[in-house]
Amino acid sequence: MKRLVFIGLILVGCSSNDPFCDCLKAGEELNEFSSTLFEGELTTEDASKMADLREKKDGLCEKYETMGGQELMELQEKCK
Repeated sequence: MKRLVFIGLILVGCSSNDPFCDCLKAGEELNEFSSTLFEGELTTEDASKMADLREKKDGLCEKYETMGGQELMELQEKCK
């Protein structure tokens, strides 16, 4: 359940300089790019960009992965 909440929160963009907002933005960038890959064949460049975006998101979101849903929702509210 926590994972679903976290994924849902990642889909939401943010406009703050807060580290959690940066995490959300990185997740959104990864989701947007990955959704474009369903339209054609995966190239080496696509795979490289996907890996870079995933690494960026993982680095920014690492400290939030074990947080509960309520905590994540409170952090998300600060990003609006």
